[in-house]
Amino acid sequence: MVMIPRSQGRINSSPQLRQSPAFSGLSNLGQAIGGVVDARNELATKEAKVKVDDILTVELSEQVTKLKNDVANGAMGAEDANKLLSGWSEKRFKEIENDLPQHARQDLKNHWTSNVNRNGTGFLPLQLRADEQRGLNVADRMTEIATRMPRQQGAEYLKNNISTLNIPEHVKQQRLSTYNTSMDLIEIDSRITKAIETKNTQDLQALVGELDQGKYGYLDGQQAQQKKAQAQSRIDAINKQVEVEENKRVQMAGKVFGDFKTQVLTGRMLDEEYSLNVEKAVSGTEHESEFKFYKQQSNNFQHFNQLSTTEQLKRINQQKSKMANSPSADPATEEKILGVFESLHAEKLENIKKNPNQAVSEAGLKVHTLSSSELRSSPKSFVSKLIDNGVNQIALKDANLSVRPISEEDLPEARKAFEAMPVNEKLNFIGELIGQSKGVQDGSSLWGSALGQLGSGDLSYVMAGVARMNNYRSTKGEDVATAIVSGTQALKNKQLILPKDDLLRQEFGKYVGTSVTGTTANMSFSAFKSIYAHLTERDNYQHKDKDDINKNLVSTALSMATGGVYKQNVKYGQSDWKVSKPYGMDDTNFESHLEKGYNTIAKQTGLSVAELQDLRLRRSDKRSARGEIQYDLINERGTPLIVNGAIWRINLNGVTK
Repeated sequence: MVMIPRSQGRINSSPQLRQSPAFSGLSNLGQAIGGVVDARNELATKEAKVKVDDILTVELSEQVTKLKNDVANGAMGAEDANKLLSGWSEKRFKEIENDLPQHARQDLKNHWTSNVNRNGTGFLPLQLRADEQRGLNVADRMTEIATRMPRQQGAEYLKNNISTLNIPEHVKQQRLSTYNTSMDLIEIDSRITKAIETKNTQDLQALVGELDQGKYGYLDGQQAQQKKAQAQSRIDAINKQVEVEENKRVQMAGKVFGDFKTQVLTGRMLDEEYSLNVEKAVSGTEHESEFKFYKQQSNNFQHFNQLSTTEQLKRINQQKSKMANSPSADPATEEKILGVFESLHAEKLENIKKNPNQAVSEAGLKVHTLSSSELRSSPKSFVSKLIDNGVNQIALKDANLSVRPISEEDLPEARKAFEAMPVNEKLNFIGELIGQSKGVQDGSSLWGSALGQLGSGDLSYVMAGVARMNNYRSTKGEDVATAIVSGTQALKNKQLILPKDDLLRQEFGKYVGTSVTGTTANMSFSAFKSIYAHLTERDNYQHKDKDDINKNLVSTALSMATGGVYKQNVKYGQSDWKVSKPYGMDDTNFESHLEKGYNTIAKQTGLSVAELQDLRLRRSDKRSARGEIQYDLINERGTPLIVNGAIWRINLNGVTK
């Protein structure tokens, strides 16, 4: 606000000054300032009213709604509600009063009070309706309470208490009449229900007679006939039910016992009520004695089933030894128990090898369903669940377990989805498997098993995983994993002519010699065959027939599949002993590592380097503490070098793949 000094407000009344331009300018300035002040006051008033209206429409509305609810449900009276509203109004206005412009404060307070008073007028009608409804509600509660008492006591209770309520007289009489009718119906329904539960047709016959004699006088004719018909129909139903249930019990005894036996043998806890029901179901049938045996031995069998297959076999052998060397009071039962043990062991052994997820489930752990649709739409999620299944299997710590993360029931569709993937999608999936397996105990065996399952045993996919994990590349820089998967895909092309397997195996055998054996050899051959197919397709080489083989393609494929083989000249045995090298390492580099290893072992053992060089090299399945590749030194019988009670190996410093 612009403030004008008081000295400027004293204006000389001389006619000459009033007519001067300077005087005219000051007059206009004063009017302008006055207009600004008025405008600002008006704006401040509007802002304050908006603030007041905001509180009235939100906070006042909330207060009124809460108080009306309390009055409507009888929690307080209208007078108390008005007092609370008034108190809130006064307190709240004081909180905002100093923020309101002085010139508009009274008008705004009047506006506030008017709104508060208008909103508080609805309390009394709500109280009157609430009082009326409370009386009816109390009458309903009295009637309900009375029905829980013995009939005569309930009638007295209702009559005495309802008379004091401020409700119409005809409503009171109606409540008393309704009570008696309800009690007649409750008694009849209770008798019918109890008779049905106990299959007591005699009591139902007695009820029919009492209805005919008019014992339940508060029922009208139609109600009495309905209850009579209901009782008669239940008599017929019970008679038929008893007959059918007995026939069914005998027929179903075998199934009921079979389910019970399964419960016992799969280690589930037996509910006592369930056991009693089974006992009734098999009583007097051919299954009764077997039921008693399995019930008596249930804890024994359940404990046995929780053991690992190795522990189970140990327990079986202990049982056999005990039976052979100790007298028994009941040899037949012991023989039977042993038979169950052997059956449980055989079943668990089969499951642990073919479908270990079932063993995981029986151990109480979650088994993930691995659907083909999830493999197609969300491979990462599919892999995450697959890894969890595998980790749970490994956690069973059963020596006979074969890790198979994908359940047998999920495998066929998952295989189809995997096979339908293009090369790049397969490679991405393999990479995801390897990535999520890092840091997991036995992670390599886990992803290897999964690829073995999805590839229907085709080990080329596993070798592709090894190549992807170690980033294997050919001497020309070609990605080996891509070559393997691409070649595996090419092998499905029926129009592609390739050499017959015998020729390929012959070339493979000549190259690798004794450097690889067993599963490793099979895996390397599968990779070699796939890479050969990939190179054939890549180079557009046309084989004349299945007896035609390209030596250049063979050489490249062997090198990519195995990473290289080293021919060792040894004094004893084979003069062309072969051993697999670290992937892609040339002979000169490999021999340099060997020389360092020979010298180190010679210094520490006292043996000469020449003596050590006469021993054969065999790539060890043991790695150094830093994960480096090691080579065993073995004699012609395959016995490793042992000096001073320790096995000595050549360690390739810094070489991990």
